[in-house]
Amino acid sequence: MRIVSVVAHVPYTGIPHAGGQYVLAHLRALRTLGHDVTVVAPDWRGNDEAARRLRAELDVDVVVCSPGLPRPWDEWLDTQQIRLFPVRPPRRFARAVLRSRPVREAVASGELIEAHWTEMGWISRALRTRRRDIRRVVVAHDVIVQTYERIFATTRRWSLAWVLGLWRNRAVVRDEGRLYRGMDAVVVFSEKDARFVRGLGVRADRAVVVRPPFGGDAGAAECAPPDGPPTVVFVGAFFRDVNAQAAQWLIDGIVPLVRARRPDVRFIMAGAGPTPAMVAAAAADPLLTVTGEVPSLEPSYASATAVVVPLLMGAGLKFKTVEALMRGIPVVSTTVGAEGLTGEGETGGLVVADEPDAIAAALLRILDDPQRAWREAQRSREWARSAFSLETYPARLEDALFARGERR
Repeated sequence: MRIVSVVAHVPYTGIPHAGGQYVLAHLRALRTLGHDVTVVAPDWRGNDEAARRLRAELDVDVVVCSPGLPRPWDEWLDTQQIRLFPVRPPRRFARAVLRSRPVREAVASGELIEAHWTEMGWISRALRTRRRDIRRVVVAHDVIVQTYERIFATTRRWSLAWVLGLWRNRAVVRDEGRLYRGMDAVVVFSEKDARFVRGLGVRADRAVVVRPPFGGDAGAAECAPPDGPPTVVFVGAFFRDVNAQAAQWLIDGIVPLVRARRPDVRFIMAGAGPTPAMVAAAAADPLLTVTGEVPSLEPSYASATAVVVPLLMGAGLKFKTVEALMRGIPVVSTTVGAEGLTGEGETGGLVVADEPDAIAAALLRILDDPQRAWREAQRSREWARSAFSLETYPARLEDALFARGERR
């Protein structure tokens, strides 16, 4: 089958965020299944260089669509549009994709158009073709309405931010619902997200849960706590606001509580794009390490007595939580960080807490008796390795993308 895949970020081996890693695994699965794939992306955020890397490592066509030289006010307009219409990509980039001749040619011969990330679904729905039987699918890495509901809930009532939040909430519900209802399938990563999608008016059989694949080093760790000093690890792409916010909350509110009783505990924050405040905190604390971008996160995981996921905002399944569970590492997470996992399988190795003192207490229980905590985490490890299997993912993906229900 000929597939057109519209993506926000062109993936490549080593891309420093979980969404891009998923798209790469997804494209590899499509090629394993024998499908021809054309990847389409706007020319932003390093996609041009990423396209060269993807072409070199995977047999797919890649079309990066440039809107031309930016005018002085374009970036300002982009920011304002995203603030008011969070589901929609900036118009000049959307137009660049829709007007691209190579994209139109790929769509004309395509049998399926898929979009990764909801914002790209807004572009994919506008791609025109004469084929009446072409199938359209969006892979919703996050259901955006959840994020804006959380932001709105924390905003002071009747403030300017509250008025903007009210507008954005309504815009997201309208636009996200309209997009999803126009698709033949909406692929999500957890049953919790499927419920949100159905709540936007999508038919039950079109909200399809496909657990993402994890392989390689994930799950390869020894089933015992590591030697060396007690260590707590937080993994994230810290150029994302939700991860940077979580890191600062960890530094300011949780690390001191743990250190009050265990001054020997080392904390590692591993991932690209740390903020200046994170770097400064590490410079002042010899037991706090901020790695920045690294070729592999495996050394950080290998040193972890426990993993912490202190996210306060965001939506969707958190890959960092799954990766820790697959390694058999005990995890302490907020409710946000554990979304899509609690209640869906054997997650005894995952402790959920939302207040700093409760998170610190859970970490201290692991650090005081790591052997017991790791024994309890092994059942979670086996469940996670089965549920998120790399080996079964291509078949699960094909079922989701190509299962034919009643046409809309």
